[in-house]
Parts: sequence; C-alpha cells; structure tokens
Amino acid sequence: MLLAAASSDSRSQIFENSEITNNTFVSSSFISDEEGWLADNNGKLWHTSDAGETWDSMFLENQFLKMHFTDALYGFALESDIAYKTFDGGHSWSPLILPGIIGKALYFLDYQTGFISGYQKYFRTTDGGASWLTVFTEYITFRDYCFINESHGFAVAKDDEFNRCIWKTADGGLTWENVFNERNYYMNSIWFVNENTGWAAGYYDRFGIREPAIIKTSDGGLIWHNIYRNTYVDSRGEALTDIRFKSELEGYAISRFAYDVYTTDGGTTWHLTHDTDNLGLSTLYGVYKTLDGYTNMYLIGREGTVTKWE
Repeated sequence: MLLAAASSDSRSQIFENSEITNNTFVSSSFISDEEGWLADNNGKLWHTSDAGETWDSMFLENQFLKMHFTDALYGFALESDIAYKTFDGGHSWSPLILPGIIGKALYFLDYQTGFISGYQKYFRTTDGGASWLTVFTEYITFRDYCFINESHGFAVAKDDEFNRCIWKTADGGLTWENVFNERNYYMNSIWFVNENTGWAAGYYDRFGIREPAIIKTSDGGLIWHNIYRNTYVDSRGEALTDIRFKSELEGYAISRFAYDVYTTDGGTTWHLTHDTDNLGLSTLYGVYKTLDGYTNMYLIGREGTVTKWE
C-alpha cells in the first residue's frame, strides 16, 4: 500500500536551497521562524536571526546530537553521553550532572522545566538542570517529545516488550498514559500543530522489512489512524526518522536514505520528493538529517545543506 502520488503542483518557488558549510548538520533548534541554531559534525554552532539570510558561527569543540533552545539565551544540548546548558545564546556551554546514563532525546517546556531520556527511564528537572528527578519507565525508552502547552504533551517510545509506542501526559510529564499500541508499528518522531491534530512517523515491520509509515490523530491522541505506508521499499527496508508540519496541511518527513515524503493536504496524499522534479530538492541519499522551524520549515543536513520551505 503506497499512499503517495506524483505531484502536478508546482511548488519550487517556496523551496529555497543554500549551502553554508562543507560539514554536515546533525542537530538544530529554532525558537521562531527567524531565529535558530544549527550544530555541525565538526564542532561548530551556527546561528541566524533573519530566517537564514545570514549565519554567524562559533567553534565549540562539541558535537551536539540534539539541541533545544527555549528562548534567545537559554538552551540545552546532548552529546553522546553528556548534557549541556547555555545561558548566553550558545556562546558558552556548561555540562550538567545527571543521575544516570543519558539517551538521545530531550525537550524543555521553558528554561527551567524539561526532560532528558535515559534507557527505560527519563530525567526531569524543574530548576534548569541543577537537580533531576529520575522517573523509571519499565520496558519504555522515550525517543521524541512534543508538548502542546505546559501540561499536555506526547512522546514516542521504544517498547522492549510490547508495542506501546505513543504516550500522552496531562500533568507536564510527571505521569504518562499509553495511547497507541498497534502491533508492528514503531515510531521515531511526533509533531502536533494544535491540541487535536498530530502525526507520528517511523516504520511498519512487515515480516522483518521496515516500511516507512505515518499515523495521524485528529482528536487529541485518543485515536490514531495509519495514513501512509510505503510497501515498495527494497529488501534493506527503511524508516522515517523525523516529521514536522508548518501548518495543518503542509508537512514533511525525512528518512535515512531516499524515501523522504511531503504533503500539502494534511496527509491525505504523500509525495516522494525524489519523484518530484518541481520541488527543487537534492536527491542525494540521506541529505536531510533534521527538520525544524514553524511556518517556515527548515530541512537541514548533509554538506551544509539548508532548505527553507516558506
């Protein structure tokens, strides 16, 4: 079942490509359509305050795999085994002391309250990382977070025993309730545009072959429906690694190789970008590593590529 089609919609004028370095961008964080930070694989942090028209950079000797800025000054980041905090817009970073081995996901509601994932647990702070509460989640490891407001949020997770891959909180992340556990679905990323409408992306495991998959909710996460599954992947399989929407209609999901898809109708139809010449996007395998932004979406990755979807 492939719910994608070639597009006759000419949208090349809204995709603006640029290359600002020879390095690969591996993480990003935008706090508005205009201001954001990118981290590359050579220890440089890049910053824009004019929607990517100009960038300034600083060398940090850190390779941040994840970043989350809460405002123009405060931000948090992860290396492979160390978490960091900045209070001056990324010019300097201080390591944080956590009570266990960290994972690969973080999310901060503001400069005081946030989460960093560990294996079958997560760490929660309410004082900007000065102290941490360890919350154990048997069998469950959180992979990505998205909060609608300070109380209500969602997460996708890897479940070592069952298929409980989407979770919901109504108390700011103190407790979580499983809301999707359909067999063979494994989700890597989640994104909501409002309190009712959200999507999660990952893969469907069909007899050991991973097929890119996207599911959607329209009722605040109570019910989820499969809206995209690509059964025409080759024998190596593939997974979607990140998803983001710039409106209720326009969204994009990236993959590891050549199965990126986009939609302009809220996910009713999905289009493979490498089959669509009028997008003006590179067809290099795995060119995009991360998505970011809001009504401007930024597709960021290999060889210093930054593509802005206005």
